Amino acid sequence: MNRSLLILDAFAAHPGDLVARALAGVLESAASGRLPAFAQWLGLPSQEFRVLLDRYFPGAAAAGWAPNAPNVDAAALPCEFADLVDMLWDGRSPGRDGVAVRGTAHALASGCFGGGHLWEDMGLGGRDDVSDLLHTRFAPVFAANTTDMKWKKFFYHRVCARLDLHPCPEPSCSRCDHYAQCHGPEGRAGAVPIHGPASQASAAAPAVR
Repeated sequence: MNRSLLILDAFAAHPGDLVARALAGVLESAASGRLPAFAQWLGLPSQEFRVLLDRYFPGAAAAGWAPNAPNVDAAALPCEFADLVDMLWDGRSPGRDGVAVRGTAHALASGCFGGGHLWEDMGLGGRDDVSDLLHTRFAPVFAANTTDMKWKKFFYHRVCARLDLHPCPEPSCSRCDHYAQCHGPEGRAGAVPIHGPASQASAAAPAVR
């Protein structure tokens, strides 16, 4: 039983680590209902989720922490979830730890199904935290956002470009009071350079926040 998400903080292998904060934040948002129940497992198979949990929060499971909701098969996840994860995975930074990157990709994709700002629904301190996660672990994705598009919106547009899907569905923003700001004109004019499923943008990243 998930007695309290505070237990994750108590067992964090590296307190303050941004990936650990993102993982714990998504799990907390899912447990509180801000994110769908599937996000309590980060959309991962049960065994892979437990490996990730033991990596970042060793001892938490033995102390009694577990998701409240049962896990679901991949086929029961939202149809765009796997596309979001694949987009991030294909744009991962070279040489990064695979377990950490896959867990972060699943946390970011899970956060896209909340109704507020991505950083809020991931339990992070602000948009800069999302930018830092992307810059360090998904540098080609970070670099591709040349128009300073809001990250959740950019993820969907990048997925749609990869799948040649038009018109592109907008992400969930039902609780956000900045809808007009996020879905209006972006910070700089210009198209996002995407050229197909296997492509990656230049590693010269702009200071996107």
